[in-house]
Amino acid sequence: MNKRVAIIGGGFTGLTAAYRLAEAGVDVTVFEAGGDLGGLAGGFELLGQPAEKAYHFLYRTDEHMLGLLDELGLSDSLTYHPSSVSTYYDGTLYPMMTPVDLIRFTPLSLVNRVRAGLTVLYLQRVKNWEKLTKVTAIDWLRKYAGDQVTDVIWQPLLIGKFDRYYDKVTMAWLWGRVKQRVDSRERGESAEKLGYFDGGFATLVSTLESRIRNAGGKITTSTKVESLRHDEASGQVEVGVGGGVERFDRVLATVPSAVLAKLIDDRRATDPAYFEQLESIDYLSAAVMVLATDQEISPYYWHNINTPNAPFVVFLSLTALIGTERFDGKHVYYIGDYVPAEHRYMSATDDEMRDHWYSELAKIFPAFDRDRIVEDRLFRFHHAQHIVDVGFENKLVDHQTPCPGVLLANFSQIYPMDRGTNYAVKDGIDMADRILAELAGS
Repeated sequence: MNKRVAIIGGGFTGLTAAYRLAEAGVDVTVFEAGGDLGGLAGGFELLGQPAEKAYHFLYRTDEHMLGLLDELGLSDSLTYHPSSVSTYYDGTLYPMMTPVDLIRFTPLSLVNRVRAGLTVLYLQRVKNWEKLTKVTAIDWLRKYAGDQVTDVIWQPLLIGKFDRYYDKVTMAWLWGRVKQRVDSRERGESAEKLGYFDGGFATLVSTLESRIRNAGGKITTSTKVESLRHDEASGQVEVGVGGGVERFDRVLATVPSAVLAKLIDDRRATDPAYFEQLESIDYLSAAVMVLATDQEISPYYWHNINTPNAPFVVFLSLTALIGTERFDGKHVYYIGDYVPAEHRYMSATDDEMRDHWYSELAKIFPAFDRDRIVEDRLFRFHHAQHIVDVGFENKLVDHQTPCPGVLLANFSQIYPMDRGTNYAVKDGIDMADRILAELAGS
């Protein structure tokens, strides 16, 4: 009889692990609470074409993702495109792609433009990132980049990304972001290139789904797991789902830490410190609107909105990166913001969000014409970004949970790097290998 493994969560960690396990002959079942697969990279149709609910791309240094694509025969579906970045500040949109652009960024004094560039150059050369775990990003930046550079460039971005937690975030996190972007550039390039699938990330999601099913694996969506309990007599894990119970030899949970705590709550007394770590991690939610219009609102791909009380942290043009051909000449944009779960963005109606964000967009781009929008969709995500605060390394939990047979892998365990599909794939591969080794030895 084949060993049975349950995967909770149909994001890239869960799908990658399920694919590897199913190919190895394990009886795998994926339980996804949402209506579709892919996690934050899950898709929908816009103008009849696949698109992501939240903006995604690949770096050329995403070795784990690129290895998986090669393994699946999908490498040829990935194309790299030159990126373009801008910063909106005090009513003006500035290009921000090269050192020359920074030198021309007049909101900073000339001395502080040089200081800003030297700060980033220094961070690129930092090897011992552990020393940055003891200080907040905002304090480090004020000390080394100065108040003006911090106020104009960095603090608005930290507030947009981490909302009320912006002054708690460790400098190690920011170092990881800088390193990731710089490492992705090839020698001699002035701007980075970003990878995108010819058919969107749905290309990878659908291929993984097919490979899992063809190998005998099962995938169920709109199915919420209610509990996980270890049965001492059989050594199996009882998975409460749909009002009933299914038994598995191993379970991989790819859910947020606080969600896992609820699923294995009956083990709390056995390891209270583990539960304290799980529940000490704060998360932000995210609201994202995707819109298609026949108007080119901006020629740039990425827009940092560096204004006080900005209505959203980023405005992004997918078609500025990949072109408009796939969308019949229309331009596709994303508006996104990270907010606390109780923020009005998470409860407002779609029409209220449209009225608010489109009116704010018109303030930034006066030529914006709402009447030229041909389609739009609003998506909201809970537990979209964890707060990487000072001392976060003490919150990192082991993949083995206090519930025997249950492993945890989520993006809060990726440190000091930020969450992303590359690390999700790495975790999926690592967890599949670990489960296979455990099953072989049982």
